[in-house]
Amino acid sequence: MDIPYDTEKYPKRKNPRLKGYDYSTENYYFITICTFEKKCLFEISENRNTFGQYAAQGFEEIPIHYPDVTVDKYVVMPNHVHAVIYVRGEKSNLTRVVGSYKSYVTKKIHETSPGLRVWQTSFHDHIIRNERSYQNIWLYIDSNPENWEKDCFYTGRKP
Repeated sequence: MDIPYDTEKYPKRKNPRLKGYDYSTENYYFITICTFEKKCLFEISENRNTFGQYAAQGFEEIPIHYPDVTVDKYVVMPNHVHAVIYVRGEKSNLTRVVGSYKSYVTKKIHETSPGLRVWQTSFHDHIIRNERSYQNIWLYIDSNPENWEKDCFYTGRKP
């Protein structure tokens, strides 16, 4: 059954990518990917739950599948992940890499929890333009677990 899309109730979704920017350009990118409805699927302790292990493993395996891409830093939070990704070639682009990451984690989770909605549509990105910005983002990612209760994605659940 086709349900018509009500443009008044649900406005057309805006493309979150920077218009006109080539995401295969060599650069560092800060990304945030949220779980579906910001549900806490992962744990941030040193002893991650299985889903959190899949999320971490997905970042570790990106360079295997994309040799011109490096994950400099990442953190798995209860309902989102952050990473600094370096794309250094024109063979890969950030959108494809993130899509592959999300697919990998979803596939692993579906092995034990078929049909579970894992991710929200799309992701947030920030093009890192200088060393100072890179260092600030690195520190933010590094301190994110300790500051979970102050995080904008905090849902009241403690890790």
